[in-house]
Amino acid sequence: MRLASLFAGITLALSLNHAFAAEKVTLRLGDVKGDRFASLKASGELDNLPYDLKLTAFDSGAPVQEALNAGALDVGFTGDLPFLFVYAAGAPVKAVGAWQNNPDSIALLTRPDAGIHSLRDLKGKQIAVNRGGWGHYLLLGLLERAGLKPDDVTLRFLGPVDGRAALTSGAVSAWAPWEPYIATSTQVDGTVRVPQGGGNGIMSGYSYALARKEALADPEKRKAIADLLTRLAKAQVWAAQHPQPFAQALGKSLNMPTTITSSWIADARIRPLVFDASIIPTLQKSADFFHRYQVLPKAVDVSSAFDFTLADGANQVAKQYQENKS
Repeated sequence: MRLASLFAGITLALSLNHAFAAEKVTLRLGDVKGDRFASLKASGELDNLPYDLKLTAFDSGAPVQEALNAGALDVGFTGDLPFLFVYAAGAPVKAVGAWQNNPDSIALLTRPDAGIHSLRDLKGKQIAVNRGGWGHYLLLGLLERAGLKPDDVTLRFLGPVDGRAALTSGAVSAWAPWEPYIATSTQVDGTVRVPQGGGNGIMSGYSYALARKEALADPEKRKAIADLLTRLAKAQVWAAQHPQPFAQALGKSLNMPTTITSSWIADARIRPLVFDASIIPTLQKSADFFHRYQVLPKAVDVSSAFDFTLADGANQVAKQYQENKS
């Protein structure tokens, strides 16, 4: 009887140990409009994950940052500028990976009847931008390009959904969005790009994968994040090499017409970046620019905003992609 009880106890202990060993770590991921997640899925990079991935999709980068800061996410995909603001505010978040959009896929749009045919025509107009984000940065750079000052226009701080509605209704004369909002607005609403109103020469086009410090302190989550970064880089290469299948997958994922997702992909031209210390000056330039315009209330040193130790696998993919393109 005692022997049977002993064997039963050993069997139960082994079963429990096996259950605990088999339990996967969960990464809580936030993405903007879900395009990175769509590329991961369509490329097959989500197959056979050694961890669980829980996705939440957002309309823009700021809510991703808020969720990260609140501890609701472990990892977030977002633009460089939303990250800059939460980092400056002391959020427990670091950038752990990066990729680049075509800077001209961030652009100023207007209605054909709004009377804006050049950047100088912005004077006296109301313009919708997302506060502290890509649109805000772009507009300040475009005003400099035109020899205008911020006081020469009236800024309306609106998210992308409200910004689009304000432009189409006539409440503002221009709006500064990014993809896929550009493709949607131009194709559906009949808006047009303002001449010389793209981000080339102003924007970096960089986006970051961010991680909370608590996740980075967890050995199992660190492994999962490094693996996810490598898979994301591979997925971005696949998407660049298979634009039509990706456009179809993206359209299905986000319930968008393929004409819009195809335009989005062609315009954004997303590519993985080698993530190392050479990327620091780009974010520092943005911090200094926003501080000069008092969008950031104080000067910010971004040198400690990065953790480069998880990007080896993703960097190998990015280097190979760059070599093949050259």
